[in-house]
Amino acid sequence: MTTNRIRFAFSQPTATQQETHETIIIGGGMSGLGCAHRLRDHAQPFLMITPEIGGRVRTSPDGNVNYGAYYVTDDYQWTLPLVKTIDRVHITDGLFHQQDARYRFRSLRMLKHLPAMIRFNSDLHHFRQHFNAMNEFAGDFSRRHLIAADPVLQQAFDQPAEDYIRQRRLECLFADFIDPLLWASFFDSPYNVSTFFVLAASLPLIVPMHTFVFDTDAATKGFRDRIVSDSVQHVELGEKWHRVHTTAGRMFRCRNLVFATPMNHTNRLLGPLAQPIRGGIDVSFYHVRGQLRPRYRGAMRNFFTSDEATIISRERDGSYLYYYVNDQIDKYFESYSVITNDHWKPALFFHGKEFVNSQPAPNVFIASDHDMPSMENAFLNGRYTASLVLRPARKSSGNTSRIAVA
Repeated sequence: MTTNRIRFAFSQPTATQQETHETIIIGGGMSGLGCAHRLRDHAQPFLMITPEIGGRVRTSPDGNVNYGAYYVTDDYQWTLPLVKTIDRVHITDGLFHQQDARYRFRSLRMLKHLPAMIRFNSDLHHFRQHFNAMNEFAGDFSRRHLIAADPVLQQAFDQPAEDYIRQRRLECLFADFIDPLLWASFFDSPYNVSTFFVLAASLPLIVPMHTFVFDTDAATKGFRDRIVSDSVQHVELGEKWHRVHTTAGRMFRCRNLVFATPMNHTNRLLGPLAQPIRGGIDVSFYHVRGQLRPRYRGAMRNFFTSDEATIISRERDGSYLYYYVNDQIDKYFESYSVITNDHWKPALFFHGKEFVNSQPAPNVFIASDHDMPSMENAFLNGRYTASLVLRPARKSSGNTSRIAVA
């Protein structure tokens, strides 16, 4: 897939050269950037090896349309400085489809759902307080620890969303509105995941969200000269030194090695240290220019139930993003020309309750979006991983301050 990504110039070492670094970060997505920012802020030396900056924050060839992370919310305290917000995303701009019915969020159809919507809205506000409180400590404690420390979050994490929806009598509301919205967020039925992820993915219903352009200059400020544009082929883990081999034939060694790649790639590199991970969710998309069929015109976004597994979004430049599980593009478009299409296998990890061990071996660390997907949470997990890297340095300097979690 051709995407607009920042790449970096580097010197070509000879075959016999082996650079040595204190810390190497493999991957320049949001987790890798979160780790790099914290190491930079503590004046700790590191090298980042990545083929692109942004990872799954992917954009169109002209840089105007986001393919991966699509929006940011006002709650994204850490990653808002790394983007330039563009437009406010309004659910009311969308057109919902269910069999032969077409309707909008603000419609007579919503009237029968008002009591359920009030209950759901109340649950979201309550969950948001706990979720944001967790994120206040997410740079210093693991998600496993933080969720376990909060009974509200732990209960939501353990509870199947199907039970929550039934107990709160939300079945009809979800069938008409929430199910299509959530499929557009994590590409699966809300009945297949936990209450925690349903509530987290639904927060944009009560928190303003915006489309954005990723700011690579802000994302790499202060360490652009520490980035090598390359991909890692394999690693050799040692007791004192780790060696990293790249596809371009380079070799680096380091004391601390941080894996900041999607967990399926990280596990391939880790070998015997591979982690149990949640089941992944696959998704595919087209970016096209064309003409929608009359039934789907007149809306910024067309939402469909998880049974149909489709979302169509009209972008600012007049092009369309079509995400799907089963390719039915001719059903929705009268005519089209493909700009880009791609498949993410997997795109996200939502099925299961596994948490990744962020330090599976001495001086081996994992930063990823596995435990808590989204730009903000991936960045925070990278910051937490950096805290593990920094821990020996803090001990040696006599700094043993801690943050207590209630």
